[in-house]
Order: sequence, then structure tokens, then C-alpha cells
Amino acid sequence: MFETLRSAVRFRRFRFGRATRQLDRAANVMDLRAIAKRRLPGGVFDYIDGGAEDERSLARSMTAFADIEFKPRVLRDVSEIDTTTTLLGEPMAFPFIAAPTGFTRIAHSEGELAVARAAGRAGIPFTLSTLSTRSIEEVAAVNPGRNWFQVYVWKDRGLVEEMVRRAGAAGFDTIVPTVDLATFGRRERDVRRGFELPPKIGLDTIIDGIRHPSWTWDFLTGGPIRFANV
Repeated sequence: MFETLRSAVRFRRFRFGRATRQLDRAANVMDLRAIAKRRLPGGVFDYIDGGAEDERSLARSMTAFADIEFKPRVLRDVSEIDTTTTLLGEPMAFPFIAAPTGFTRIAHSEGELAVARAAGRAGIPFTLSTLSTRSIEEVAAVNPGRNWFQVYVWKDRGLVEEMVRRAGAAGFDTIVPTVDLATFGRRERDVRRGFELPPKIGLDTIIDGIRHPSWTWDFLTGGPIRFANV
């Protein structure tokens, strides 16, 4: 009986850590979004998930991506599959880029360092935001792969020039200027929740923190959060 059972059933290796098990079962990006919605306080999740005003641009972007389809090519040799490509004269393992996100440590104490490491392991570029919570130099230390730096065209040209020089000295190979954001958008989800950056602690924040103890512990023990490059 045991021989029959052994031949028909393969036991799955147990993974310690609830988060690890959840990530192993995530089949797509929407599954990851659902995990984040459960694990993060509402204001933090909405900051990451939301857009400006009525979020029409966000909805249109999601529709545009959903409309992209793979073109099937049948009767082809697939014994060797190559997903590499070249962008701006440099190779990358996949045609993907980790886009810039400000104040990433609001989600996890590792912040941009974790994303940079993941991008480096995947062989794709990582883009550090001007409003990041980890410095240019910290990111360069953990990701020997391709690092890009996003900058705003601010009135203080001296500050912008200083950050660009720092990025170049740290080995960043590409500058990504943001030119379509003369003023920050009015994020209505944040307005409704009273969410601000840096975050202010109120009764709603305390209650939400109690409901998400893992995030709260990480937030309280991860050190002060600041804009690291400005």
C-alpha cells in the first residue's frame, strides 16, 4: 500500500512562514495585489494601488495592458528559449523594468533595497525614485546590475544636478526625467483617508496598525523613514 501511495503521491515540502506560503501560491499579479491588500493598512495599500483624481488614467493603463496579446507562432523549435533583449545599448534578461516608486519603505522596512535586489537577480533594470527612502549609494551597494535614476525637473537645478552626479558616481547608467508632473496629482483615496507623506499618526492610523500587527512591528522597528536623496 505504501509503495502504491509513494508512486502516486508526491509530498510537498513544507515552507515555514505564512507570507512565503502565500507567495508560493500566488499565480499572477492580481493574487499578489490581494495579498498586499490583506497585509497592509488601508492607507498604505491605497497609496500604492491608487492613482490621482478619478483614477481614469490608471484604469486606461490597465485596459491598455489587458489588450496586449501574444502572437502565437506554431511549429517552431522551442528547445532553446531566449527572453533577453537590449535596451539603450545594454542587455537585459527580460523586456521589463522596475519602475520608480516613492516612499517605498512605507510598505516594508527594506524598501527600495529589496526591489533593487530582486531586479538584479532577475537581470532587469531597477529605477530609483528621487523621492525614495533609500539613498543612491545604498542601492548601488546591494545591486551590481543595472540601476537607473528618476529625476524631476525642479526649480532647484543645483539639487537636481547634485543627484545626477551622485547617481553617475555610484554607477547608475541611465537618467529617467519625469517631465509631465508639474504638480503632484490629487489622490482622492489618500484625501478620504487623511493619508499624508510623511505619515501622521492619528486614531485611524493606530486602529489600522492594530489590525495589521506584522506591518506595524516592521514599521516601528525599521528605523526612521525619510527622503534619502533630497
